[in-house]
Amino acid sequence: MRLKSYSALTYCLLFNPFLSLFAQEFQLVSDQPIEFDEANKKMIATGEAELTYGDLILRANRIVYDQETGTADAQGNIRISQEGYRLLADRIIINIQTQEVEAFDVRFGSPPIYAEADTATGSNKRIELHNARVYYREPDKFTPKMTIEKFVIENGEIVNSEKVLFEVLGLPVWYLPNLQIPTDVEPFRVKAKLGTRGNLGLFAQTQLLFPLNETWFAGGNLDIYSERGLLIGPAFRFLDETEESSSDWFISTGWIHDNGDRGVDIFGKSVPKDRYFAEGFFKQQWGENSQLNGVYNLSSDPEVQRDFHFDDFYDNQQPDNFLEYRFQENDWALSAFLRADPNNFFTSNFLPFSGLQPIRAFVFEEKLPEVRFDLHPVPMGGGFYQELSLSAAQNGHNFYLTDHRQQENFTTLDGFYRIQKTIPLGESASLNLFGGVRALEWNNVPTAVLRSYDGDIFRLPYPEFHPGMYATMPMDLVDVEEEDFSQLIGDIGFNLEGQFFRTWDTQNSTWKIDGLKHVVKPYLQVRHNSTSHENGPSSGSQLLFVQDTNLPNWDLATRRDTMFAQEQTLARVGIKNELYTRRKDYGSRQLLSWNLAGDYFFDGPFEDDVSFLYSEISTSPAPWLEVGMLQRFSVDQLKLWEWNSRIRVRNGDLWYVEYRNSLAKLNQGFGYLGSPIFPKSGDLFPLMDVDQHSFEVGTSINNNFRVRVLLRYDFVLRDFTEQHYSLFQKFGRAVELEYRLTLRENSAREDNWAFRVGMELVSF
Repeated sequence: MRLKSYSALTYCLLFNPFLSLFAQEFQLVSDQPIEFDEANKKMIATGEAELTYGDLILRANRIVYDQETGTADAQGNIRISQEGYRLLADRIIINIQTQEVEAFDVRFGSPPIYAEADTATGSNKRIELHNARVYYREPDKFTPKMTIEKFVIENGEIVNSEKVLFEVLGLPVWYLPNLQIPTDVEPFRVKAKLGTRGNLGLFAQTQLLFPLNETWFAGGNLDIYSERGLLIGPAFRFLDETEESSSDWFISTGWIHDNGDRGVDIFGKSVPKDRYFAEGFFKQQWGENSQLNGVYNLSSDPEVQRDFHFDDFYDNQQPDNFLEYRFQENDWALSAFLRADPNNFFTSNFLPFSGLQPIRAFVFEEKLPEVRFDLHPVPMGGGFYQELSLSAAQNGHNFYLTDHRQQENFTTLDGFYRIQKTIPLGESASLNLFGGVRALEWNNVPTAVLRSYDGDIFRLPYPEFHPGMYATMPMDLVDVEEEDFSQLIGDIGFNLEGQFFRTWDTQNSTWKIDGLKHVVKPYLQVRHNSTSHENGPSSGSQLLFVQDTNLPNWDLATRRDTMFAQEQTLARVGIKNELYTRRKDYGSRQLLSWNLAGDYFFDGPFEDDVSFLYSEISTSPAPWLEVGMLQRFSVDQLKLWEWNSRIRVRNGDLWYVEYRNSLAKLNQGFGYLGSPIFPKSGDLFPLMDVDQHSFEVGTSINNNFRVRVLLRYDFVLRDFTEQHYSLFQKFGRAVELEYRLTLRENSAREDNWAFRVGMELVSF
């Protein structure tokens, strides 16, 4: 059972040491002379007395061993250690003949478990702890705890805990008559926030989760908003683990009859009055080969989490719904993937030339489902390896025309096969040769019929057109047609890689440098893709690699955008630089990593011969300094179209300063150039550029207080879009309060200012 780890720990800490005494000889020593009461046949050790047997060490102010009764009585400042564990008590009595144990004022534990008990009685078969207090962090008056009247252990396993009372900040909040104590997960969760925000008014939020038994947890959300109403909903978690399988399932819900000013959502649709959400995850594993994972997010509208549970919204702004089963063997895997769109947040109000608000992008491709088989690279003799993947999928999309919604489903069959061989070229280089083919069959693929602002008609098959293009297209979707097509893509080429290094005996105490090692890994990848289409798209990708600092993926084995694949011959040239120094304890520490790469197209679907030059830099020359940069540079125009960076300076836990920036020219992305849809200038989209900067600083005032300031500035809007000023107050080791003032500008739904007080248990 899942509780076995804790019971074994308790048994080892508290009871196994005593039972070891029955079968092992022991030695009693002290810094004071040991007395021997010949009349009563007792050995008495005082001062700093120590009794050892095996790997167990028992220290106390006084140890009395009765040879006739076989009883050892230890008193005063008792400390027991074994295999790195410690146990403290004021008195312990061990009867060797009856194998009975009695302990008083017991304190024991190992992170994250700490416990106290008034008494512990029993034998090697059954032990009872009376009036126990169990903590999930080092005890203090603010640490959450469980007060247990009787804690029963039989044969090293917890069998029951009677009259369990949960306490937070010294206040009773939950009671169970019986419970097997969990230790591998948090036993309960408590979060609370108080504050005020313009469109919410005064609010109080609570999120609670408590155990019902060893596998089920229950609780819920209970929020009060003076301007909106009461939000309430249950929450459950099921957690069970055995040697054969493990299960972890969680759901959190909320419902509110919203009486406030709700407005419209990001798609221009009126927000309903009755609002709800249900979110969670599902994890199931059978043995080492079979597992099932899922995520679900259901809600009445796309704004409900943003309006009420804003912290959860910022962590997950585009929630997903999927379920995947995977069976994995050493050389192959079989999987089934289901992805659905149960929310259907789109509306049919998209009339770009009527003055109404356009629909914004929210692309959701349904898999209903996709079944896939993968054969990982396996040897086939002569140094050659082969790999194979096969998949079949039923895909679904919703298209919103000017006057109605249209559901389109289409099927895809996909197969890939490749043979490769790696040839060593000395000690510092290798050549990988490969050849493969990918075949696709698409049936009933939707083709969008679009009308531009000047009346021209365009027909674009999916995914050259997808529903999210509403956000950036000055066009009307007037119809959706269906067609079939197939595609055969050949892939042949080679990868040439080298690895060279040089070392220097450089010493620097300031930067803690103990020698330097520079590793250089240049590489050249050349590939040719030949394609054969039947009624397929021929214009190539017009939307790829926009606002993306990652290198494009040209590997046919893992490409998901195969419909965009066109006949092309390209060479990718790159170099990886890594700089290391020795660690004091063991191994090395990376000081610098700089990867630089770009593609040259000998022929292909793109107007430019040279792709962006992609650069990724990360460095940490000292523990107090971290720098990271990602860039996308246009070689043809000699302009930087995207730059994301991060610099963080810190002094341990005392203070830190962090700067971030994000710069992107969205209307000049690779794929926009030469597009029949998007102009090269930004006249139609003046706010598509991104130039945002953030500055964050945090410092500790003392052991109980710290502050944090976060500022975000947008150079396009020329304003501070977000400001956070927080004061954190810590109570003991487990509870922390945050007092936060938030100021915003140009926010879609949030007010210009808000204040809140939030409490979280930091025990777990």
